[in-house]
Amino acid sequence: MGKTEKIFARYFERNRLFFQPDFPDGTNAVVVIPMLDDDELYGSLACFDSLENKEGHAGIVIVVNHSETAPEEVKERNRRWAERLRKDAREGALKELPCRIVEAFDLPEKEAGVGLARKIGMDTAAWWLWQQGRTDCPILSLDADTQVEPNYVDAVCRFFREHPVAGVSIAYAHRLEDCNEENFGAMVKYELYLRYYRAGLAYMGHPYAYTCIGSAFAVRASDYVAEGGMNKRQAGEDFYFIQKLIATGRYADLNTTTVHPSPRLSFRTPFGTGMALSGIGADGGRYPVYCWEAFEEIKRFFDGLDALFQTDEAAARAYIAGQPEGLRRFLQETDVAGLIAEVNGNCASMPHFRKRFFDRFNAFRVLKCLNYLHDGHYEKEDISIASGKMFAAWGYPPLSSDREKLEYLRNHLRVNS
Repeated sequence: MGKTEKIFARYFERNRLFFQPDFPDGTNAVVVIPMLDDDELYGSLACFDSLENKEGHAGIVIVVNHSETAPEEVKERNRRWAERLRKDAREGALKELPCRIVEAFDLPEKEAGVGLARKIGMDTAAWWLWQQGRTDCPILSLDADTQVEPNYVDAVCRFFREHPVAGVSIAYAHRLEDCNEENFGAMVKYELYLRYYRAGLAYMGHPYAYTCIGSAFAVRASDYVAEGGMNKRQAGEDFYFIQKLIATGRYADLNTTTVHPSPRLSFRTPFGTGMALSGIGADGGRYPVYCWEAFEEIKRFFDGLDALFQTDEAAARAYIAGQPEGLRRFLQETDVAGLIAEVNGNCASMPHFRKRFFDRFNAFRVLKCLNYLHDGHYEKEDISIASGKMFAAWGYPPLSSDREKLEYLRNHLRVNS
């Protein structure tokens, strides 16, 4: 048994498989869609009728799921959804699509959520690809309310075939045309913030500067299993899993196709698009975010890291002591000097030093740092103001409206990243 076979065998010894699918010959990718009583699903699936299928043929796994404590009316609607989907997959509107329906009903309350549902679907996909000897093929993560372009599967399959990546973040653009008057401005602000935050990570020189969206990433089946599979978090599951993929050093942006998430209000997870839109509306249209000065402060700290390669812990402590008060206190309280000393003790080259450091000072630690800095050292500011500062720092044109800035970032970053 080869190494890959052993990894898959061990993984499925530890992870119970809910469902064993079958797909047509020639299937070289699997799309996973968690679904909880969602009437936008059929609109998303309709996009698959227009797929080009020149380089990729995808099977679809739909995980209809709910918690054991879900309201009885939700459970009943989910049961009806599953029945309708199975029937349409056999003989109705979906009969031309290779859809396989997984019923993940009455999941344990402590684990139930989009994380577990996504894991069930992605485990199913990984198992099937393993059985077919196609462990180099991709698993594509989508949401029930997210639409795709005709080259969606082709673009992903081609990228994975031409690049030795573990995973990719796929370009995204929320469907502003589906917004009503009440949430249009909020949706623009929220997506502008997502792009602002990623630009902030890139500006500070962090190698983990990727957008982590559950409906806009793909992973090679072999890497999915090697990294332990999807976690069971009830929200943020995509962020934590993608961090592990990025740490492989084989993660990338895929900008040759775009997925289009829904701009709707939703309260199914503790944070995300729906909660953000609700908060913006409740705050009179304001969206306070991390100020740009905080990103600049962390950038200055990162800019001096190379000078600490092959130095002792005393040098790291001295460097940290010279940082502005808020950042200095965060670095001292989280013992970043000790982290640098540990990294120095386990690497012999500058590239290795930087990789090991940022593996430890990853995007999650940056987020904790930003929260710390905004608890008494900086004040958050509206995204309209913060994004203007970001545009100036990057040398982008001085655009006045949030919509103009969003469209610029959509178009400019898709072409140049």
